[in-house]
Amino acid sequence: DFSLTKREIEVLNQISQGLDYNQISENLFISPSTVRKHIENIYKKLQVNNKMKAVKKALKHKII
Repeated sequence: DFSLTKREIEVLNQISQGLDYNQISENLFISPSTVRKHIENIYKKLQVNNKMKAVKKALKHKII
């Protein structure tokens, strides 16, 4: 278990759809810098260093 928050999972889901920070921020009604912070936290928790690896790992472990 990676202990991702509900919001981090929402952000990860949006990343998996190929959306950029601005699109994600508009969809979730948060600022782009907040999106960036969520993504940093996701990378730390999943122990990855890019979006592709994060999405791949999340799918593998049925997080999204």
